[in-house]
Amino acid sequence: MALYPIEELPLSDAPIDREPARGSPPTDVYQLFLAVYHRGELSIGEYRQRLGYSSYHWAILVYDVKHDRHYAYDVTDGSSPDPVMRRDLNPDYQWTYRVKTNVHPESCDSLLIRMAIGEVSDGIGPETIKLLLQSVQLPIKGAFPPQNCVSWIRAVLYKLRFHGYARNLHDIEMTFDRALAYADIRLSDPDNSISVLDHLVHHNQINPGSRTVRSFTEQSAHTKRHHVSILESSIRQLERSTRQHVWKTRNIKYKTL
Repeated sequence: MALYPIEELPLSDAPIDREPARGSPPTDVYQLFLAVYHRGELSIGEYRQRLGYSSYHWAILVYDVKHDRHYAYDVTDGSSPDPVMRRDLNPDYQWTYRVKTNVHPESCDSLLIRMAIGEVSDGIGPETIKLLLQSVQLPIKGAFPPQNCVSWIRAVLYKLRFHGYARNLHDIEMTFDRALAYADIRLSDPDNSISVLDHLVHHNQINPGSRTVRSFTEQSAHTKRHHVSILESSIRQLERSTRQHVWKTRNIKYKTL
């Protein structure tokens, strides 16, 4: 299977964009979210510091505004038990693409944040997103640097932006950093932190009618300053860790030449 740099993903494997006909009636609107889930003890303490982005699970959620319904897209290398045959359908723990329909974010205890990254309409919906994300190469076991749900989601974000489904997602790496920092905040202070936000921090809310959206204005000034301080500290720490990882990687490459 051919490997492609993230910035040069192939175009032929994606659904063809369909332009809306002039004068056509409005179609259903779907909101796209980057979702971050905690992984139990792997998301805290020493594991959190060592694993970085991989200390959380990452996925894409599509929200059907009209029907108040969510779809989830991710990759997993976990077991896949068959309740009928009573056997594991993924005994070798290979990476597989997974699609879930009619999920309920509000009742998912492991879901920390949903960050809005785009919006689609005019005939582009969950099925289009499903096919597009299915075309993104699955992580490869034993690859270096390691490939996992984080590397897959990164490629997904670049592809969504390229096809115009997340056209305002200007800085994908910054989006990752902010999502990670907000996940840390959410995990450490769930009662006073937001769970649904825009990829631009200064935006207050996504859908005013949603029960899960909490604006920054609903929080006290003290809580805001506290969260901003944690966010800035987390981003600075992440940037330092990234620079150290890049330096170590380069050093390893030089030694192997």
